[in-house]
Amino acid sequence: MLKHKRTLAGILAATMMLSMAACGGGGSSSGGDSNAAEGPQDPNAAAAAGTLELTDWEQSSGIFNTDETDEELYEKAKEEGKVTVYSISSRITKVAKAFAEKYPGVEVEPFDISTNELLEKVTREYDAGQHVADVVHIKDQDGTLYNEYVTARKFYNYKPADILSHIDEKYTSTQTPLYIELTQLFYNADANPDGSPITNIWQLTEPDWKGRVMMQNPLDNLAWGSWITGFCVGDVPDQLAASYKELYGKDLELSDGCENAGYEFLKRLHDNEPIFTSSSDEIAESVGTKGQTNPPVGFCASSKLRKNEDNGWCLAPVNLEPTTGIPAINTLYVVGECEHPNAAKLFIRFMMGGVDGDVSGYKYFNTLGGWPVRDDIEPAEGSTPYSELHVSDFNVTDIYENINPVRDFWTLLG
Repeated sequence: MLKHKRTLAGILAATMMLSMAACGGGGSSSGGDSNAAEGPQDPNAAAAAGTLELTDWEQSSGIFNTDETDEELYEKAKEEGKVTVYSISSRITKVAKAFAEKYPGVEVEPFDISTNELLEKVTREYDAGQHVADVVHIKDQDGTLYNEYVTARKFYNYKPADILSHIDEKYTSTQTPLYIELTQLFYNADANPDGSPITNIWQLTEPDWKGRVMMQNPLDNLAWGSWITGFCVGDVPDQLAASYKELYGKDLELSDGCENAGYEFLKRLHDNEPIFTSSSDEIAESVGTKGQTNPPVGFCASSKLRKNEDNGWCLAPVNLEPTTGIPAINTLYVVGECEHPNAAKLFIRFMMGGVDGDVSGYKYFNTLGGWPVRDDIEPAEGSTPYSELHVSDFNVTDIYENINPVRDFWTLLG
């Protein structure tokens, strides 16, 4: 399980003196890009600068080599003979089969594991010196993987220059990204043939939507805790304040103790009694089932959009003003001290589309409700171009430093 240094008790002690039993908060650690702020050393940057003392494994694996070709790695991978992959997606078995067809002589052992179980398993094995996994496919939902695994040189961001040249640097500074998903607001298109009844995120706090907004409880799920934190950090609070004024024609007034517009939005959303559920599937079904006269709206995983046809749903996404929140970026890591580093690097290159955008390993993730990070791979048919979506940047430092204060703020709302 992911743990942070801050405790709820410490935050409670610091906030109980506030006039209302909620409005405190941690605020943003910076107003700009704090990925480069003071903190643990980034191994890739230090290696590139020549200031990192390499371990024997780092030297032998060539983990910081950015210029190897598929052909070079294939020859080395055949000598290793195998690659073991832990993934949060059941689609990894299809990727493994496609890889074996393209690269005979390299056995793939894929494991489909839930996020918490995956991280617990790979951490336990690493700490015990049992180097089972070579590649991990997971999401750094709150910055912990970068701040506690990458900088500690337990996980490595393999950064092939030829592939990363097709990806915006804002996605590659702290990770090796595969594709993007979102927590989006959805409405029932059957009941709203003229379009979404919600366009501005502040409308969700109005009386008409009291008890009619579905979501998961941020206290029950790390991803949702990270998502609400995204509204309170960076320049998002300023965007929220401007969006409020655009909608209502007046400046936003903050409640006592609410540090910025992000906290104020969370307070008003909570006060409007959202319906908490245990899964995105439950939200998607409740919102998207046809034949309803007054259906709710709901935040859920963007990937649920691809289930419309099979389930007869009429889910439709909302491109919210000013933002739908932070992205959930699927990320690939090489596990430190792994036994098959060259096969691991080759597998990662294959999953990412190789040097030429070969989608035989990538196509299984390029589905409706997900967006490729490469500029030379088109998103699934029917997708809104990612560049047109209102999405906040995911900043590993901002989220990591503020997630516990924001979640504790939510706790105090009652």
